[in-house]
Formats: sequence, C-alpha cells, structure tokens
Amino acid sequence: MSLVSPVLVGRHAELSALIGAVEAARRGRGSAVFVTGEPGIGKSRLVAETAAAAARTGVRMLRGRAAAGGSAVPFRPLTEAIFSALRVEGAPASADLGPYWPALSRLGQLLPLGSAGVAEESLVVRAEAVLRLMAMLGEGLGCLLVLEDLHDADADTLAVVEYLVDNLAEQPILLLATVRSEPSAARELAEAAVARRSARRVQLGRLGDAAVSELAAYCLGTVADAVPAAVLQLLHRTADGTPFIVEELLSAAVGSGSLTAHGDRWRWAGPISTAVPATVAAAVRQRVERLGPSCVALLEAAAVLGRRFPVSVAAGIAGLDQAAAFRVLRAAVDAELVVADEDGDPGWHAFRHALILEAVAGRLLPGERVALSRVAARAVQAASAQLGDDWYQLAAGLWSAGADPRRAAALFTRAGRRATAQGALITAAELLERGLGLLEGTAGSPAAATAELLEALVHVLVLRGDADRVFVLGPRLDEALAAAGAEVSRQIAARMARARVAASTGRWDEGFAEVAAARLLAGEDAALTAPIDAVDAHLVFLSPRPDRLRAAEALATRAVAAAEAIPLPEVACEALEIKARCVRHQDLTAGQRVFERALAIAEAHDLVLWRVRALLELGVIEKLRHSEVGPLLRAREVAESAGAVISVVWIDLHLATVYINVGRYGEAQAAAVRAGERARQLRMRELELLATGARAGVAASQGRRDEMEAALAELGDSVLGYGVEVWGWARGACALLEEEREEALHHLRASARADEALPNVRASGYSGLYLLVRTVIGEASWAEHDAYADSPLAQVILHQPFVAWSRAVLLGREGRANEAAKAAAEALGDPARGPIARYLGGRLVAEVALADGWGEPVEWLRASEEYFHAQGVTRVAAACRKLLRQAGAQVTQRRRGHDAIPRELRQLGVTVREYDVLRLVADRLGDREIAERLFLSPRTVEKHVASLRARTGQADRAALVSYARRHVRRA
Repeated sequence: MSLVSPVLVGRHAELSALIGAVEAARRGRGSAVFVTGEPGIGKSRLVAETAAAAARTGVRMLRGRAAAGGSAVPFRPLTEAIFSALRVEGAPASADLGPYWPALSRLGQLLPLGSAGVAEESLVVRAEAVLRLMAMLGEGLGCLLVLEDLHDADADTLAVVEYLVDNLAEQPILLLATVRSEPSAARELAEAAVARRSARRVQLGRLGDAAVSELAAYCLGTVADAVPAAVLQLLHRTADGTPFIVEELLSAAVGSGSLTAHGDRWRWAGPISTAVPATVAAAVRQRVERLGPSCVALLEAAAVLGRRFPVSVAAGIAGLDQAAAFRVLRAAVDAELVVADEDGDPGWHAFRHALILEAVAGRLLPGERVALSRVAARAVQAASAQLGDDWYQLAAGLWSAGADPRRAAALFTRAGRRATAQGALITAAELLERGLGLLEGTAGSPAAATAELLEALVHVLVLRGDADRVFVLGPRLDEALAAAGAEVSRQIAARMARARVAASTGRWDEGFAEVAAARLLAGEDAALTAPIDAVDAHLVFLSPRPDRLRAAEALATRAVAAAEAIPLPEVACEALEIKARCVRHQDLTAGQRVFERALAIAEAHDLVLWRVRALLELGVIEKLRHSEVGPLLRAREVAESAGAVISVVWIDLHLATVYINVGRYGEAQAAAVRAGERARQLRMRELELLATGARAGVAASQGRRDEMEAALAELGDSVLGYGVEVWGWARGACALLEEEREEALHHLRASARADEALPNVRASGYSGLYLLVRTVIGEASWAEHDAYADSPLAQVILHQPFVAWSRAVLLGREGRANEAAKAAAEALGDPARGPIARYLGGRLVAEVALADGWGEPVEWLRASEEYFHAQGVTRVAAACRKLLRQAGAQVTQRRRGHDAIPRELRQLGVTVREYDVLRLVADRLGDREIAERLFLSPRTVEKHVASLRARTGQADRAALVSYARRHVRRA
C-alpha cells in the first residue's frame, strides 16, 4: 500500500504566494513562477493545490508535463497544454488569433506538419501564438499554464517558455512550472529569468521535524501523539524532511507489518533499512517484489520505456498478453506505484513518481538493461501505429541503450526529420548530432546512413542560419554522398544548401565556389542546372559585383525558362523573384509583369508562401508607382491567413512609408508601431530598427524634432547603412521644416554618401528632395536633373514632383516662363504625391519663382502657409507669410476664428472678418444690415464685399451670394 497525506503540510506560505500570483493574473498582472526543489520535495503537490484553488475561482487552465516516453519529445508539454484547453474550450476561431492561428494549429497538431506558413514560423512565432491563446482564454477570468517536470523538456519548448516568461507582465496569465534543483537547461532558464526579474522562484526546502510529524499523522489518519515515537525518530533521522520519502517509508513499514494499526493508535514492531536514498529504493523494491514475478517483469519493462508507458508495449516486452498485463497492473495501481494516464487514455499508465521509476530501473543489472532495451526497441517499433510519431525518439534511445548504435542512429535521423517538420529546430539538431556521434563512434558505419543523417542535420542548420557549422560539415557530407553512390541531385542539393547560407550571410566566395562545384556535377541536365541558376542569381544579386543586376537577371531568366519547361514551380518562383527585383531597378512596369508571372505559378501550384511574397512585391510596386495601399492591404490579409507573420511585419513597414508619403501620419504611426511591436516579439532586431526608422520619418515629416531625435537615438547607424540614410533624410526634412537650409543640406549629403556606400541596395528615399534643394540654391544643373529624370528613380511617385519642381526652377532661370509654369503644374497635379512634395516644394520654389518672375508663387505660398499653419509647422508658415508680404500680396491674419474658415476660402486669402461678412451675404442681407449685425460701417462692409468678389472671382453680388451659399459653414 502507499500512504499519501490528504492535505498539504508545511507549505502554507508558498501556497499563499502562488494563490496571490493567480489573483494578480486575474487582474491582468501576469507573471511566471518556477517551483524548484529536489525530487520528492513536493513540487507537484504544491502546484496541484494551487491549480485546484485557481479552478475554484473560474481560472482557465492549461496543463502539460514534459516527462513522457523516456525522451524529450518536441513541444510535448505545450502540445498537452493546448489540448487540455481546447478539450474544454474548443478550438478558437482563426480570426481570434490572426496570423498566429496556423502556428498554434501546427503546435497543437490541428494542421498537418509542413503545411503553408511553416517556413516563417520561428520559435518566437509559436511562443506568441501560445501567449495569445492564453490571453484570449484568460480574458476576464485569468489563465493558469502549468508545466510540470520542465527539467525533462526539449530545448525548443524551453525557448518558447523563455519567451512567454518575458512577455507576461501585462497579460492575465500565470505560468507555473516545476523544475528540479539539479543542473539542467531548465534550471538555468529559471535562474536567468529570476535574475532579470522576469520571473519569481519558489524554492522548496525540506520539512522541519514538526512538519514531518504532522505529515506522518495525516498519512496514518491519526494525530501526531498517536504515532509511535520510534517511528517519528526514524522519519526525522532518515527522511531528512523529504515528503515523498516520509510517505514511502511509512508505506513500506505498514506494508511489511512493522507498523500496524490498533484502534486509533499505531504500534511499531521493528526497524527497516535507514540508508538514504537507498531507503526509498529499497522500500519501493520491497513493495514491487511483493506483487509477484509477473508484475515485477511488467514494471521493469515499463521502466525501460519511461515514466509514462503504453501497457500493451510493456506487456509485450515482459512476455505477457494484454489481459494478464492489466490483471497484474491492477496490483501495482493498488500499491500506488503506478497511476492511470492523466489524459484518460486507458492504454497508458505512468509511475506515480519519478523516484519510483528510478528505483524500479535500478533493479536492473547493466547486462539486463541492454537486453531488455533491445527487446523494448523491437516492441516499440512493432507498436509504432499505437505510439504515433513519438516512437522514433523512444526507439532510438532504446537501441542506443541496447548497444546497437547503427539502428539508434537511423531512428535518430527519422526523429530529427520529424522534429524539423514540427519546427523544433533546436531539438532536431540535438537528435541528429546525437545520431552522428553514434555513427562516428562505430567502425564501418554505412556511408548511406551517414549521408542521410548529415543531409538532415545540414538542412536544420541552414534553417537555423548556423553557417559556420554548415560549412564545417559540408566536406563530410560530400564525402559520404560520394561514398554512398548518391544521386547527383542529392550532391547538388547539398552544395546549394551551403550556397543559400552563403548568400544570406555575405560569404560570397564560398557561395560561388559551391555553385561552381555543383555545375561540374550537373553537366547539361536542365533539371539540375535550373535550381543552380536560381541560387546563383540570388548570390549575384546580393553580391557587390558591379554588374550584379545584369548578371543576376540573365541567370534568373535561364532558370525560369528551364523550370517552367520541366516543370519545377518552386524553382520558377525563386528565379522569378530575383529576376523581378533586377528588372524593377530599371523599370517598375516590367518588374510588375514578372511578379505577376510568379503569382500565377504560385496560385496554380498552391505555393502559399510564394503567393504571399509575390503579392507583397506587387504591393510594393504599386506603392512606388502610385502610393496605393490597396494591394499591400490585400497581401496582408493573405499573409495573415497563411500565418506568414514575418511577411505581415514587412507589409506593415511598407504601409507606414506609403502613409508618410501621402501625409496620413496617424495611420503611418500606427503601422510603424504595429510593425515594431511585432518585430520585437519575434526578436527580429533588423525589422524592429526599420520600424524605428519609420517612426522617425513620421515625426520628421511633421517637424516634430524631439520625437524624431528620440527615434533616431534608438536607430543609431544600424542596418547596413539604412540607419545613416534615414538619419540623414529625417534630419534633413525636419531642418527644412525649421527653415534651416544649410543644416538640411548637410544631412541630405550624409544620406547620399550612405546610399552610395551600400553594396547592393539603394534606399534613395531622400534623393528627390535633395535634388530640389540643390537646384533651388543653384548647386544642381540640367545635367543632374536630366540624369535623375532618366533614372529608374523618376518612376517613383515620391520623387516625381521634386523632379518637376526642379525642372520648373531651371526653366524659370532661363526665362522660359510658360514652360516653367507647366512644370510647376505637373508637380502639383497629383494630390497622391504627398504634402511634403506639394507644400514644402511649393514654399521652396515660390521663392525663386518670385525672383525670376514666373508661375503663380503667391498661390503656392498661400496653399503652403495654410497647410503648415494647420499642421503646427510654424516656421515654414511664417516664412510663407513673409514671402507673401514681399510679393505685395495680402497676408492672412491669424485671428481667433480663422480655423473655422473652410480650407478653400483660407487658401484664397479670405480673412476672419471677410468670412463673417460672407456668411451674412449668403443670407442675402444688404450692406447696411450686415454692418448693423457686425458693428461695422456700411462703407467697411462694402470694401469687404468687393474684396470677396475679387478673391472668389465672382462677377457681381448675385454670383457672390450663390458662391457663399455653396461654401460657407452654417452654425
């Protein structure tokens, strides 16, 4: 029998602290708590009591355990936790989690592995998906996530847990995890989280003598005085304050007859072994042996499988039929050595405590363990359908323990591939490295097996971006493939994997060397050369080669032709993307056509991520050509539904820049903040910095220097020169809005220098404004204008008005007034070209137009003054008013009530008093009636009416009345 206390003893302070954490989570102050301590100290019991208390208050519960099947299965505790929630709550609607729904679905195995979106699912994406599910479940009531035995968890699970721990502060969530105090990755995680104050730790110490006496009394169903003193002395001396050992010693004493009940008191008849921890092992073994040889064999077989085990497999190992196994298992359950499965699966049971498992396994001699492990490995493989995909790791571990490294390595390879498909890249690498170690330590290992394992490992390392390790393993993989007589396509694929890593990490020489070697292998076979050409095009496009665009386009074109003929749709999409980017540098329309081809192929072959990428790029082209957001918004919808979270961030960044260009600053700020927050969640520093740059652009475009400088301070000079380019553009634009022209030129020149230093990407967002400023001050000539106008940059709508303004200035200086006026009209022609180009351009050009005597500078100045006054950009507004005075034009008086005047009337120069008159003209009042109402003289009213007719271009008073009735605002 096993004696367990019905109440928690000696942990009242700890329980109170955890219940307090639950209450805080219910109020939206989430946190993480690690309950740590040695085995048997009561971690699970404390967590169970906390969970029960939380459940009574309606808190939503998610629960998972890491220990399962003897090996760390990727995401096992998280998958269990998700299922535990969905079993009660049902699956949430996909719209509730947005782009994180696919990631959660795959983590919970609600979608097949390898389905759309998995390529963009980092561990952080999965972690954010879990976080959002818990936040949704916990809304109003709070959510408790319990993760037990975290010391047995895989590395990928720990990475997700670390993310959750760092992002709970404003969520209605408590994460409660148990971790053994012995060294482990989980303990390191907990210590680090506590050190940075992202989590708390509840360290369970051993119970004092009084608590041990109380625990013994509860176990025996009596009071402390009724427990024999000799028993209490034994427990104080032997159990050393560990609750599990107290319970096990009492169970052994009662089971052996040394401790017997007499009414409401207990009698002690003799001692038992007092060695610790051998005491526990001995006590457990005594209880096991009393159950009979069949039960012993079943429990030993189960111990080889792990803490949680399928009864049918354990029965097969022990040589029992299933009916007999359940008969003897009942005795083990009655003795509380084994418990039914927590998930309610009748085919599975588990050891009640990890120390029981260790005690049973400790019965086995080394030779017995090896032999039993071999039998167990065969049984697991035979029962693979029952065990699901987790059997790979279990069987691999058993063959390893059974001294058969080749079979173990083969199964570690399968387990690693499975983990890769799940996105558990850390675990996958560990499994595959373990298999590689087994093969390397075995003489005469088959080359084919080594090659297969190395292929799988290199693939994982490529996904993780571990270029150094990829290139270290590269020659070994090539040798193994050659020795195994592998197909040429496999040998080429190995080299292309390294070339792709080289492209993404800037290791050009190594990448081109891999491509050259692959071409020697491929010969003239188009099916082999097409993917090589696509990767080669990618390398060339990103390289610093001076002819990179022309060379990359030629390679991509050749790859596309072969890939479409074979067909190889993914290769075609990859090559078309590179080709489109090359073409787009010269011709946006041609680039659009190429991306449309890629989109058609992706849709025809259901290549969801390539469809997202094509839609994104098409949206970018519409942004560049027309400042349109519709295509980008549609791409965002598709990316969200596919779970392509990284693409969503990129789209938000592009949306922010469009909104900046067209003066929709509130929407620009929202998109930039949204992109930055999500990038920070994804721990993608580069994207976060790009979002910071967008925020700097929003502030600069409104002349908000303090906000701009704060954003630029975050940005620094990061991101391949992008930081310097944004720094220059933002400060340059802001300086112009402060009427500091020399400072603006200084910063815009810095942008130009940074742009020219970039090896392969021309940001150039500053360039149109830079051209105009230099033209206005006489620094830029026709040669520079024409070179810019003939460049691809002139296709970008952002730059077009600046080019037109610059042309107008140059024409005006040559006395070609009519042509200059037409160029100015072109600059003002399309409102989508944005307020900076329209109004700041108008302010800059009006100055020289007044001096050179062409165009309509007074109108431009009035429009610019009106806009900048409304925006609170006072220095430019004041400069416009000064120029208007110099031109002899009437200057708008900024009296109270001025902002109530309709914009079109303000732009005509209508004053506050004139607007008051116009409102009464609209009511068909005569001059005398108007004078009486406004306390003016009739003569003054007559002058105001004449001025209004002149400003609005009305022929007579009747026409002015009609005009007024259309344009004045009614109170």
